[in-house]
Order: sequence, then C-alpha cells, then structure tokens
Amino acid sequence: MFSESFNKRTWAEINLSALRANVGEIRRLAPNKEIIAVVKANAYGHGDNIICPELKKTEVNFFAVSCIEEALHIKEYVGDSQILIFGFTEKEYLQKVVENNFILTVGDIDYARELNSSAVKLPSAVRRKIRAHIKLNTGMNRVGINTEGELEEILSLTELKCEAVYTHFSCADSLNAEDLLFTRKQQEKLLCAAKGRGLKIHSQNSGGILFHSDFEADYVRAGLILYGYSPNISCPSLPVKLSPVMSFKSVIRQLRTLETGDFVSYGRTYKADKKRLAAVIPAGYADGYSRLHSNSGLAIVKNTLCPVLGRVCMDSLIIDVSHVEEIKVGDEVLLYSDKFKETSVEYIAEKLGTIPYEITCAVGNRVKRVAIDI
Repeated sequence: MFSESFNKRTWAEINLSALRANVGEIRRLAPNKEIIAVVKANAYGHGDNIICPELKKTEVNFFAVSCIEEALHIKEYVGDSQILIFGFTEKEYLQKVVENNFILTVGDIDYARELNSSAVKLPSAVRRKIRAHIKLNTGMNRVGINTEGELEEILSLTELKCEAVYTHFSCADSLNAEDLLFTRKQQEKLLCAAKGRGLKIHSQNSGGILFHSDFEADYVRAGLILYGYSPNISCPSLPVKLSPVMSFKSVIRQLRTLETGDFVSYGRTYKADKKRLAAVIPAGYADGYSRLHSNSGLAIVKNTLCPVLGRVCMDSLIIDVSHVEEIKVGDEVLLYSDKFKETSVEYIAEKLGTIPYEITCAVGNRVKRVAIDI
C-alpha cells in the first residue's frame, strides 16, 4: 500500500473503491445527467492527483474548479476532459483559457463585455470564441446576472460561445418547507431563463442531487457527496449510500507516564487526576487537526477511543492511552475514521460547529495523500 520511501508521520488514506461507489450512487440518482465533478481546493482536500485520474476511469469527463491556477493544475490529470472555472479569471489569462479549451463562468455583464473585447486582441494563431457558462443569480446573491436583458446581451456577444446557463442553490440541502419552496423557485427561474435558447442547464449541487433529484438538467455538479458526505448532517436518512473516501491517520511516536498532578501541553489546561499513560502523536493544527479538539477530541488506537489531553499543538497532540492494551510506539492512530461515530468527519464537523467541507479541506499540504483500494 505504501512506497518504501513513504514516511509514516501523518497521512490521509484515499479510498478509491469508496470514490467509485459514490459515483455509482450519483449516477443512480441522476441517470440521464452528465456528472460535473467538483475538484476545487485539491479535490476538497482529498488530493486531485489521486481523485481526478480515478474519476476519469469511471468515465467522468467534466470537471469544475475555482480558478485558472487549479484548471491548469488538474489539466495534467484529466487530459482533454472539459474543465469549468467557477471563479473570475483575469483577462491576462485569456490566452491560456483559449489554448486549453477551458470554460469560463460569466456571471456579470461588465465581465462579459470585457471578455468579448479582450478576445479580439488575442493572437490570430489561437483566437477563437471563448467557451462560457452563464451564471444566473436566482437568490444566492453571490455571483450571477439578474435580468433577462443581461442574458440577451451576453448571448449576443460575438466572441463568446455560450453553451449553458446555470445557477447555485443556497439551501438545497434543507428539508425545511420554506427552503424547499425557495429552491424550487430558484429552479423555475433557471428554466424560465433557459427556455427556447438552446442552452444546456445545471443547478443541482450535492444538496440538489440528494433532495431534488427530479429537477430538470443536463448536468449535475457533484461536490461533497462525491467524497462520501452529506451537506445536511442532521438528515436521518438519505436516498443513497455514501462512502467516506478519506481517513486521516498518524502514529504513536512517544509514550510517557503522567503522574498525578502533571500538566499537559500549552497553557496547562489539562491536569492528570491520577497516574496515566499518554501518547504523543505527530499531528497538529498545521496538519489540519483543529486546535478546537483541545481537551475534547477523540482518536482511535487499536479499536479504542482515546481522548485528547491538553491543547493541540502545531505539529503534535497528546492522547490518553491508559486503557489500551499492549500499546507501543509505532501503533497506528486514526484521527478521522468512520469506525466510530465520534471520529467521523460529519460528527466532528457538527461538534466543532462547522461543515464537513471545512474539515477535509483543512487537511494540510504536508499531509501525504495515499491511494488505497479496498
């Protein structure tokens, strides 16, 4: 599983079998729609160098990223697949956009005009129409045009090849009656704008795929559910079985005995109430294990939950292993794992008052991603 040169300090295992299973579940919910795999932010922290080639093997051929830098980066892994850039791309990068056949998001009328005027200045050897997906603001009020007049003008611009129109749902993961109605109205606005214009459409993010699978579309944008998590942590049941792709792991590097009254880590926030055995783990907040786990987090050693003692440091944390039998230096430690509810990404996100996206995206760049297939 690991190369000989792999340093088992702290790493993230990326389960390719789980990824494939999630793709299959998405296709089951959206059988007649092409998947746009959202792989921005290093595939939500999972490692785009691992995720993208595996998705290609499953015949996913459309990817979405946040910026031109990410698009150029994943090009190496996805070849001639389509790449949609969600964010604003400066006109200085327009030649690279055209050369690589990237698709730009156009969600502002002034930006559309700027693209159109800049395109005519490209060298004749590379000049061609800029591929674009037009983004509508249907209630998110973040990015997107607001009026039919703006849409008509963008479609009339001679240097843009407008292939699709899309929107982004603000609360598609909510089952609240008002939110359900709001999302449906967003979809209706999109359909109304696209009607009769020969444009493809997409609106369903992960929440939309899970809870609005009946919505009309040519594409679905699979983000969080691709990696095995629901955007609605509190939903008791889902229409699909999601398989978490990432496990976050480390090892025991030192064992030390704490005597009654001994303090642990910065600030002396933990004081041993009796003699305990503590393990030092080479993972800290610089690796993505939040400092909010101080005195409250749980890790797994030998199928046993072990509490974090004291404050999480930049490069290390300390756990109580007094109750773990035959413990030794080098034993594997699971920081995020679905073996226990308490160490699952979704549970941790809820406990820390955030969302699964932030937990996986926070896993640091120095943490090696290792592909497994089980």
